[in-house]
Amino acid sequence: MGNVTPEFAEILGLLCAEGCYVVQYDTYWGKDGNKTRFYDHHKSERVEFFNKDKKLLERLKELLAKEFNYSANITPLGKINICNRKVIGEILNQTKLGHLKWRVPEQIMNSCETVKISFVRGYFDGDGTISNRARLFSTNFAGLKQVSKLLEDLQIKHTFPYPQIKEKRKPIYSIQIMEKEKQRFLNLVKPISKRPGIRRG
Repeated sequence: MGNVTPEFAEILGLLCAEGCYVVQYDTYWGKDGNKTRFYDHHKSERVEFFNKDKKLLERLKELLAKEFNYSANITPLGKINICNRKVIGEILNQTKLGHLKWRVPEQIMNSCETVKISFVRGYFDGDGTISNRARLFSTNFAGLKQVSKLLEDLQIKHTFPYPQIKEKRKPIYSIQIMEKEKQRFLNLVKPISKRPGIRRG
């Protein structure tokens, strides 16, 4: 496994925040070259990324083209489906996907500052807000704790308070960037989507 590029790190940050891995098994009649054949329990897989912000969808599309030479389509509902098995394999070799499954890949945890910044940018654009303070959210305590370690490595002062508890919902954990650190954080990370005054969707 080679080194993770900044582009791949940002892709992984976005997918850890807003991505999922979907496997389906279908039974149907379909074409196999010029012949029609019966597909029994045929496996298909994809990685999905959903976001309402068109700028962020375009950013992921651009990153996928640059990193993998993969041309992704954006659906009218604001979703990108990654269906190429090689690309899916590269992603899943780094981390599982899903709200409670993702982790910051070890290669990113041990990488240079530029790669760590790129992952944080992707994650913050996907699951962050900016108002008086910058915040990063997740129901995944273990994953977010790793994001906190990346911020420590980047010398961004922050707090990791107790989770928000709501009835019949998973606890939501949040990293809060200290108010005096907010501008330095934004200047360092340079988010694509999140800007002061824009609330998390």
